Order: sequence, then structure tokens, then C-alpha cells
Amino acid sequence: MTARPGWETLRSAALGEDLRYLLNAPAGPGPHPLTILLHGRGDSAESWEPLFDAMPDGVVAIPDAPWLDRAGYWVDSAHPEGRALETAIVCDLVGSLGARFALLPDTAARTVAGYSMGGAGAVRLGLAHPDVFGAVIALSPAVYDPEPPAGSSARDSGAFGTAQARYDPRVYERLGYRAALAAYPPGKLSRLQVAVGDREPAHPGAAESQSVAAQAATLVGTARAVPGIRATLRTFPGGHGWETWEPAFRWALSAARDT
Repeated sequence: MTARPGWETLRSAALGEDLRYLLNAPAGPGPHPLTILLHGRGDSAESWEPLFDAMPDGVVAIPDAPWLDRAGYWVDSAHPEGRALETAIVCDLVGSLGARFALLPDTAARTVAGYSMGGAGAVRLGLAHPDVFGAVIALSPAVYDPEPPAGSSARDSGAFGTAQARYDPRVYERLGYRAALAAYPPGKLSRLQVAVGDREPAHPGAAESQSVAAQAATLVGTARAVPGIRATLRTFPGGHGWETWEPAFRWALSAARDT
């Protein structure tokens, strides 16, 4: 991507309001691959700027999610302050882009990627919607199994809440990757690429088993047991930041082209 992506606005039925996103619209008639990029907690669509020059070919959309103090985890929240972010991306955004551009119909050409909270969102959207996405890139994904540690924004934001509580473990379990993998369609092909840094810090007060690297290894090991999913884990020098995510994203794109 040589030019900076531009802001677009979509009226989202799922949100009941506008969804803003950065868009890189390709030249030519297509058909094009599609990539959706999800930002991390507290960040915005523009936080992907370090990788604007490394974006894949085709249609690239980077939604911005300010709700729940930018900690919505890209799921449909039932909390009064929450929004149906998962449906807004999978249905409204992808549907709008499909109506506007000629997209390749093969799900292998449709990728959802994210870092940190966005990495957890990419895992959720990709594994729960294999009819929409056939490839997932998860950079230091904030996937906690079986539950997020105390003090995590996954507990405090309302993303996994109800009308009565900001966090409900039953909601978290229902939206977790184990539930998505248990319901994964037999024979459906998907690619899951996960990357972490070799200096990823553990969440304050959390056990080492809940570190990003340990949780990523559990995710990949669990996914590999599901027929049709090709899961890969790679470690890069760095911590929980762009020193890790930039080379990891470039690796994931290059590896995908070679398959």
C-alpha cells in the first residue's frame, strides 16, 4: 500500500449508528481478496499506521471501535454500553464491501487479522464465521482460557457482559475459541497464523500459564486438533508491541502467499 487509506463511513444496522473505517480501495475491476484489520484495546484504526506500507493486495478495511472505552473485543456485547461489533463487521462491513467491490468468493482469499485485543477478535470472527473468513492472522492475541485474569479489560469493559453485569463467565465461554472450534464445520479449510514476542509480559498478577505466549500455544495446539484447520505459531524477538507485530505481520502475509 503506497497511499494512506482514507476514512469511510457505513451506517450499520447492527450498531444502530455509523461505523467508521479506513479503506484501501484497489485499482482495477477485480475480483479482489479481502482483508479486515482489527485494532487493539485503547487503540484506533489509525494505530495500524506502522504497517500501512505492508498491507496486502486487494480490499483492506480497518474498522474503528470506540465503544466500551475501546475495549469491545470485537464481539456482540449485551451490556447496556456495548454494541454488536461482531455482527457489524461480519455482516454490515463485509456485506457493504462485497456490494461495492468485486471480491473473490473463495474464503481462502478473505482474511481477518488483529493484534492484542484485535488478535482475540480475529480468532473469534475467523473461527466462528468460516463461511466468511478462511484465514486468520492473530498477533499476540489476548485469548485467555478458561477465563481472563483479574483486572483484564475483558472482565471490566462489558464486552463479555449482560444487561445486569459487566462480565459473565458463561458469556465468555460461549464466545471463546473452544466453543467456536467445537462447532467448526467438518472438512472446512482454514488457515490460522499466530505470532508472539519472546519478551511478552504476563498480565499483572496473572500466572505464567496466562501469559500471551502460553495462551497462544494452547490456542494453536487446540486448533491443530480440528480437521481442516492449519494452525501455525511463530515467535519473534520483542514484546507486546510493533517491534513484534510488524515482522510477524509481514511473515504471515509472505507465508500465506507461499501456500
